[in-house]
Amino acid sequence: MPKQISPFHSKDSKVYHIYGVCSSGKGVKKRVKGTGGRKLCKACKDIKAGKRTH
Repeated sequence: MPKQISPFHSKDSKVYHIYGVCSSGKGVKKRVKGTGGRKLCKACKDIKAGKRTH
């Protein structure tokens, strides 16, 4: 299972990420630290649940 990292999000996004290998999180160019009150992205949820690796 991939290692979790500190939560980050994009100012333009409705979700946050906790895995550096997340397919949608990789596209975030300017990361903002923290969750920003957003919900966890679907890909990160699946990684956390063991349903996918990236």
